[in-house]
Amino acid sequence: MISAEAFRNIKAVVLDVDGVLTDGRAGYGAEEEIKFFHLRDGHWMRMALRTGLKVGLLSGRGSRANRRRAEELGLSFCYENCKDKLEGFERLLAEQGLKPEECLYVGDDLIDMPVMRRAGVAVVVADGVPELDEVADFRTQTPGGHGAVCEVMRRLMMEQGTLDSQLERYRR
Repeated sequence: MISAEAFRNIKAVVLDVDGVLTDGRAGYGAEEEIKFFHLRDGHWMRMALRTGLKVGLLSGRGSRANRRRAEELGLSFCYENCKDKLEGFERLLAEQGLKPEECLYVGDDLIDMPVMRRAGVAVVVADGVPELDEVADFRTQTPGGHGAVCEVMRRLMMEQGTLDSQLERYRR
């Protein structure tokens, strides 16, 4: 069971892309790769950004769709082509001025395991590989690409006591 203190220490949410923000599938058109991102995830990422959290991507693959989504949402960072995710995570920590325990990481596959082991809070999406349960603090109820990030952001903001202030703008 993860402690409330671990959630309170989080300053950044680091998200894998394929299988977390998407359902893990990629389509190829005549000129570029096509990915489908859940709009609700994007909305909740923007809400988290408004609380002062850093939110960004750490992907093993590079894609114009990743960069466009990061730009569209005003994300704090976008690290791509990180074949060694732990190396990419270490670079992210140094460049963003973060400690590992200040990061919540969301992944879905074995490549995410080293980062999940190092992050302050590690989350696996509902349809992620079962091997990640040995390093994850919790598994979402929602599959990747279908609102899993929304679920994580809601829980994080609830634990940090910022959810009500974010919901207030919609309740007025």
